[in-house]
Amino acid sequence: KDKGTGGKAAAAAAKKDAAAVAAAKEKGVEMMECRHILVEKHAKALEIIEIINSGKMGFNEAAREYSMDKAGKSGLLGWKRRAELDQDFWHAALDIPEGKFTQEPVKTQYGYHIIKIEGRK
Repeated sequence: KDKGTGGKAAAAAAKKDAAAVAAAKEKGVEMMECRHILVEKHAKALEIIEIINSGKMGFNEAAREYSMDKAGKSGLLGWKRRAELDQDFWHAALDIPEGKFTQEPVKTQYGYHIIKIEGRK
């Protein structure tokens, strides 16, 4: 095993990717029905998570109010396959129980996401 500092980060990233792929195969997940809230800043995403958790606003309402992505109604992306989503988004989504959302924003090339999983198949 690589004991160097640079190799540790790369090895950890590779291990994480491998684990996510294994989890998807193990769970037999081919598609997920996703909602998301996309914002530019990590701090804004944390603020929105706090608002939802406090009960001041539901996920769908927060998506309509705050998300930069206005394409999906109430943040709904619909049923998506792995190839249709950013891989960081897909890997994070695998760990979210159905009906729940991320408590930590997920960074992708598009910004910071709060991801909610409606279903899997």
